[in-house]
Amino acid sequence: MTPLNLKAAGPLPVAGTISQDGGGASRRIPVRLNRLLLALLFVAATCHWSGAEQDEVARVRSNVQRLQESISRQEQKISESRQEEQSILAELERLEQQISGQQEKLDAIKLKVLRQELLIEDQQGKLYIIKAQKDTVEKHLQKRITAYYTMGDIGILNVSFSTRSLPELLSFREAFDHLINYDREVLVKYKKTMDQQQRAKQALELEKEVLEDFLSQARQEKDNLEQSKVRKSDLLVRVRTQEKLHQQAVDELNEASRSLVDSIVAIKNQHEILEQGFIANKGSLSPPANGVIVTIFGQKIEDKFGITGTSSGIEIRVPDSTPVVSVSEGEVIFSDYLRGYGNTVIIHHGYQYYTVTSRLEKLGVSKGIKVAAHEKIGIAGDTATLFNRGIYFEIRHGRQSLDPLLWLNPDKMVLSQR
Repeated sequence: MTPLNLKAAGPLPVAGTISQDGGGASRRIPVRLNRLLLALLFVAATCHWSGAEQDEVARVRSNVQRLQESISRQEQKISESRQEEQSILAELERLEQQISGQQEKLDAIKLKVLRQELLIEDQQGKLYIIKAQKDTVEKHLQKRITAYYTMGDIGILNVSFSTRSLPELLSFREAFDHLINYDREVLVKYKKTMDQQQRAKQALELEKEVLEDFLSQARQEKDNLEQSKVRKSDLLVRVRTQEKLHQQAVDELNEASRSLVDSIVAIKNQHEILEQGFIANKGSLSPPANGVIVTIFGQKIEDKFGITGTSSGIEIRVPDSTPVVSVSEGEVIFSDYLRGYGNTVIIHHGYQYYTVTSRLEKLGVSKGIKVAAHEKIGIAGDTATLFNRGIYFEIRHGRQSLDPLLWLNPDKMVLSQR
């Protein structure tokens, strides 16, 4: 975190901010907002309880107006996000219908492919049967032909040695020839039928290939629709996230506006009730906590997030649970979590002199109470060193930052040797 610089330096960005152009914008937007809120808070805190008070209040009101304008812009973005959300939802509904229709198409093609496979199997079964019958006929024909040639031609010797008469032999030979010719005709028919069945099977297989091509195309179309749906769903998530962030920004700006209005009322009712004890003790004030000063006034620094700036105060590294005290008597004008700075206590010590102590683990005082010198206002913890180098302490006179080392007792301070 960059140390608290109410004039220029920006604090660490916090979660819930809106980024329109990547990481750089996500830092710049909260930095500008925190600068504005902190500047407005100190404008309110340093108002003169005199004629100049009205001018200061007017400036604060002007800043409130700017906050209201920012709120209007964020609300416009919310409206645009909602319109985009409705458009995406309509597109998702259309894609769902197309995917459903494509699935029905896929199911229908799959059913056709299945029927085609059954037809092919049936055709193949018929081919097996016809082939088996053909093979049987061929075997019978082979046997008959073998017997035919074994018997030989009807000659004098066959007639002489046969128990049958010549007419009987001729009649037998004629019947045998008739059977062989019949078997040949049946075999030709089987071959012809097999050719027809084979062509029918090939036609069915070709139709199946065409259906499988249609099925592949339909699957690809469905995959494309599914991918479009995923992209639209991702876009919907981003749009809804942006809408939430815009709404969060509106809530934060509204809260800041309300806080400024409350501050105006509180500041206008405050009076100078403290003496010049703070000024008189310049150079002898005790540090807010016992520790090592690791950052001095005006030092160029870079925090753990790479944000650079110039320190408007000092950073003190202290052990956990170290008590943090007021350096002088005064009135607490702010004690709360301050966005970008953590738990912060601002004390008015009179004559527009203020001390700012932030990055406290716990707050020990409330706004509006009066504290004495060395009175505990909070406790330090690991919050101070999680993203920064220690608790932060600043002295201001009106809007001007002062070097705390000129006000604190040098005998009670320990400077880091690094």
